[in-house]
Amino acid sequence: MLTTEQLNFIKDLLNKELAEIEDRNREKVGEMENMTNDSETFHGDEADQANFMELRNRQLRLRDRDRKLINKIRETLQKIDRNEYGICESCGCDIDFERLKLRPVASLCIECKKEAEEREERERSMR
Repeated sequence: MLTTEQLNFIKDLLNKELAEIEDRNREKVGEMENMTNDSETFHGDEADQANFMELRNRQLRLRDRDRKLINKIRETLQKIDRNEYGICESCGCDIDFERLKLRPVASLCIECKKEAEEREERERSMR
């Protein structure tokens, strides 16, 4: 079971990370709006247009990944508020504080995470 001090430490980490991601997303949105408003965007040869589309697609993928992480951070903060944080969703054991410091959104203890990754690897290799 985590102490109040440890929970506050994790909560601070999560809030800082959330703020950084939201700031980064605002910048990305601004960049994408500038790209869309640029009158030269679709002028040029096919290579220029392909480069533009690739850059735009990459930014959209990054924003989507950030959006998923934002949701995961918010869910984790809610778990902390409900006193459900730091408990493995698979086996019900406490998740080690050192693991949570490195991966604050972790929902599985290290043993269950290893098992899940091995299972995923086996499933992938069977396809």
